[in-house]
Amino acid sequence: MIKKLATIVVAVTMGTSVYASGCSEMAAFNTKIDNALKTASFSQKTKSDIKILTKECAQMHDMGMSINTIDACNKALSLVSVN
Repeated sequence: MIKKLATIVVAVTMGTSVYASGCSEMAAFNTKIDNALKTASFSQKTKSDIKILTKECAQMHDMGMSINTIDACNKALSLVSVN
């Protein structure tokens, strides 16, 4: 009985830490995008493109993909890193 309980506790703890690491990854992405939009000068079209890509990135991330493997995230980051 104690082994089963310990197994459940370990599984929940490990699962929570994996989930939390994804949250911090998305938070870092959002912070980088938000800071770039606040400090840099972008055309209205570029701002619109960044917002669309950011939304696509968040949707794919919510499905379990990592930020660095999502094309929309990489495109958004490349747009903000140019300026």
